[in-house]
Amino acid sequence: MRAQPELQRLFHLDSISGSQLSRSLDRLPTELPEWIFQQLAQRAKRRTATLGGISKTIWKLSIVDASSISLPFGLGDWARVSRKASSVKMHLRLVAASPDTVFPDAMVPTSGNVGDRACALHLVIPSDTTYVMDRGYDDYKKMEAWSTDGIRFVMRLRDRAFTTVLEESPVEAEGRILRDTKVQMGSAFRDDKQTLRLIEFTDEQGRRYRLVTSIWDLSAEDIAQIYKSRWLVELFFKWIKQHLSTVHVHSYKPQAIWNQLFLVLITALLVQEVQASFATRHTPWQLLKVMRVYLYLPWSSLEQEVLRPRRASKGKPPGARQKPKILRTTVGELRPSKK
Repeated sequence: MRAQPELQRLFHLDSISGSQLSRSLDRLPTELPEWIFQQLAQRAKRRTATLGGISKTIWKLSIVDASSISLPFGLGDWARVSRKASSVKMHLRLVAASPDTVFPDAMVPTSGNVGDRACALHLVIPSDTTYVMDRGYDDYKKMEAWSTDGIRFVMRLRDRAFTTVLEESPVEAEGRILRDTKVQMGSAFRDDKQTLRLIEFTDEQGRRYRLVTSIWDLSAEDIAQIYKSRWLVELFFKWIKQHLSTVHVHSYKPQAIWNQLFLVLITALLVQEVQASFATRHTPWQLLKVMRVYLYLPWSSLEQEVLRPRRASKGKPPGARQKPKILRTTVGELRPSKK
């Protein structure tokens, strides 16, 4: 703030402290950043409407997951999850419009003691996408309700989850698909229960997975691939925590934290929108760094920098040997390694 005169004139401030930022975040009505986030998410949906999904057979996905943010135990006593820990959660729905295009379109902030199942009511709604969820969302009644409503989902089951097998389908003896069956959830058969599909498979490391789904028109291999695409939400959580400082909160009051989480998602969506408008090859992280530098300069300056022609390096030819490193100073010592 002190280094940016234009910013001082814009906000009528010559500086800002951490306590001022904390109070401002707490006073901000959460409905405002939530509304801005929803508007940007709708624009992202329109912008990616022509994309074809994960593959030719797998359409767009809505990946539902949650990420925890730890708080100091004494300052975050309202968010205690145990006698020694406090935390908040970001329950997120991430749309995978293609293998390399993802964006958040819904988020529910909660204290850390709110379970994933409770937030599924807000995040899993009728849609033209397929929902992907991990073990924390396995609720038998919700699964039946989603199936009744025509919601397509793929969910990993806990090892202790009970199923009643109705019919077994043949699988290849040496393949990764171990089982493909028609089941009802629970340990007892009832005529009024919905029939779901249970698939068991092993990954490349030999780990075994049990999936339940309402999808019948895709192969078991496609269902397994849908679940494997869940790693996209883990990458997104990692990105915002590393580059948007999600792990560091500016206030320990609930409304201020909710506002900060929505502002983080707004920033992520804005970076994607700028990236799409410039049709640049910059990665989101590269573009974010440039946007931070040019934040208080005219838009044309940012555009000129992003679209500036760059000399492409031809790289080293195949098989080229690395040149020996030469120390051009009398300071320090460079001792060749023994091979």
